[in-house]
Amino acid sequence: MAATFTLDQVRKHNSKDDVWMIIHNKVYNATSYLEDHPGGSIILREVAGTDATEQFVEVGHSAETDDILKELYVGDLAQDEHADEVEVFRPTFEKVAMEAAIDVKQVARSKVRKNVKKTVAMSCVVASVGAVGLAKGWWTGPEWALAAVTTAQKPVSQLADLVRSKWAQHNGGSSKLFWWGVGIATVVELSLTTAVTTWALSKLEAQKEFTHFPRSRPATKERKMAINKMPPAYSTSAATGTPAVKPPTPANKVMDPADWRKFKLVRKVLVSPNVYHLVFALPRPTDVLGLPTGQHVALRALIDGKTVSRSYTPVSNNSDLGRVELLIKVYDTGLMTKHLERMDIGDHIEMRGPKGAMKYVPNSYAKEIGMVAGGTGITPMYQLIRAICEDESDKTRISLLYANNTEADILLREELDGFVRAFPDKLSVQYVLAQPDENWTGLKGFVTADMIKEFLPPAAESTKMLICGPPPMVAAVSKNLVSLGFTAPGTISKATDQVFLF
Repeated sequence: MAATFTLDQVRKHNSKDDVWMIIHNKVYNATSYLEDHPGGSIILREVAGTDATEQFVEVGHSAETDDILKELYVGDLAQDEHADEVEVFRPTFEKVAMEAAIDVKQVARSKVRKNVKKTVAMSCVVASVGAVGLAKGWWTGPEWALAAVTTAQKPVSQLADLVRSKWAQHNGGSSKLFWWGVGIATVVELSLTTAVTTWALSKLEAQKEFTHFPRSRPATKERKMAINKMPPAYSTSAATGTPAVKPPTPANKVMDPADWRKFKLVRKVLVSPNVYHLVFALPRPTDVLGLPTGQHVALRALIDGKTVSRSYTPVSNNSDLGRVELLIKVYDTGLMTKHLERMDIGDHIEMRGPKGAMKYVPNSYAKEIGMVAGGTGITPMYQLIRAICEDESDKTRISLLYANNTEADILLREELDGFVRAFPDKLSVQYVLAQPDENWTGLKGFVTADMIKEFLPPAAESTKMLICGPPPMVAAVSKNLVSLGFTAPGTISKATDQVFLF
């Protein structure tokens, strides 16, 4: 039977060389793992003696982490001290069928076959009438064609009566004329029926699946973000030569990595289907968020009786005074994203940060950075792109492959294109669409090794690759990078990794 520990007992193990913690109401002794932790020992020591469930789920871990936790497990937290369940939504991605549930083409072909059968049957009747008419001399010259068309419009029973009456009136005849009548009447009937049937089917949209038609809900262009060569928050005063706004110090920082603080929603805009641009106000209009480039913030809310936390990378930076901006995509099963969608202007949500293993240092992190982003995975990339482009002293070059399903799904496109125009020596961007329309002239399909080889920098000590997007895309791109000579990403990403996964 597993040992049981109280919170007070766990709190005593909070020294530099004695690190215990609680994760999902289970107690772990992480002391032996301090030097092996990919994020460094300081991360574990910060949560020593506490319930570290929220910090654990915010980072996200692979299946290998479960094996490590089994080795560190020492017991359970006392039942009467169990904490509320902490849940972090991590979306899964399913392949969406790109074909109609009903094969409308098959239905159309079935209708054509039925019409052909009817045509053949009617042609036989008309051919018989024409043949008998020519053989018996009922009509001659062009008269027979008019009669054939006229009789084709009558029911079969009336045609049969007509043939019998004509046969009774005329006896005998030429076998040669009979077969001439068969051929000519058949050709006329088939030609007329085929022409009419083809014209009618061309007017039916059922010949095409719904996926052949353009999207009926285009993305909405809601905002533009200014591009500044020099961040105004740290612009130099002409009179004094000193920064106009000083970076935040520990005494005046507005966000803390350990303490949750409330921030008010002041703007919410739907920028594309299910994607919102959210703006939260900092305590004062002149406040600076102070988030290091490449890092993110955590959001927390009580939803349906559960404490839910989720990490997001702001699209704003320290040049944006008095606010923090997020770009979030709402998922049907996403507890936090659904909560954010329901928030009204003036509502508050808890945040803390900075968080994350990425630590970007200008002109030191890499000479060239290759990026592969999918969907809302563009947000951490955009944060880096903006910081590098707006810093004149930063000579780092960036190449981005940005993958989406359709052109309407491309986020921050105006901002990205603006940076490309303003800083062509620093940034290149290629858009990749999995479901492009007929007017798309860019890259199509999924991100392949050939695309990476052509548009991103090659493997080198001075090159780093960053990936963020749906898990299937991340896995495929990581595999392609390894095939091109890059070092495989680790289970938990570290800033020093050649291939870094956000």
